[in-house]
Amino acid sequence: MTKPTLAFDHLVIASADLAAGIAYIRNTFGVEIPRGGQHHFMGTHNAVMAVGDGIYLEVVAIDPSLPAPPGPRWFGLDTTALKDRMKDDPVLVHYVLRTNNMAATLEGIDAGLLDGLGPVMAASRGDLCWQISLNSDGIPPEGGSIPSLIEWQGTPPQYGMAFPGPVFERLICHHPDVDRLEHWLQALGAGDLLRDGVIELSSSQRKGLSAEFSSDGKMFQV
Repeated sequence: MTKPTLAFDHLVIASADLAAGIAYIRNTFGVEIPRGGQHHFMGTHNAVMAVGDGIYLEVVAIDPSLPAPPGPRWFGLDTTALKDRMKDDPVLVHYVLRTNNMAATLEGIDAGLLDGLGPVMAASRGDLCWQISLNSDGIPPEGGSIPSLIEWQGTPPQYGMAFPGPVFERLICHHPDVDRLEHWLQALGAGDLLRDGVIELSSSQRKGLSAEFSSDGKMFQV
């Protein structure tokens, strides 16, 4: 089975509440990010906007109107550590790469990387359906530097999203072992994204993410 080449699908910004996340995007980029919908299976809701060709930005928060899920919410939203980080501002916590064949992408991946990715689950929001890999404890692995993988059923929704202006330029993964991180990403099929500078690796003792955007000749970082 041929390993698919992965595409950049979306970035995930976690917020203490959705209104604060929408305000953060307004204050950062000077645009309104439209509300998306609810994830009943996770007890969350979101706001989304396109930031490139086939790429979108998601702001996600716990939805107090929904019951808590039986397990951990995604992206570490239940953890005290993330709640403390979100007290000041929303936080870029994760990114998601798109595959057109989840089984082929995961075939032959070593056990350690598979464990970090977590199991693949079926998910939906409204009439959208997809498969996504999620770490079983809900916390993005390696400070978010190992992506979740997604396979959409039908056309990815970002092609129909509002595109108010900011353009995603690159994601920077900060990690103490960039050689190992590069090996993992290459094994998943993200080599083109590394070569083209869409994903950049930065040696750092602090594991985490940052991203750069451009709009009207200005650069922005989150």
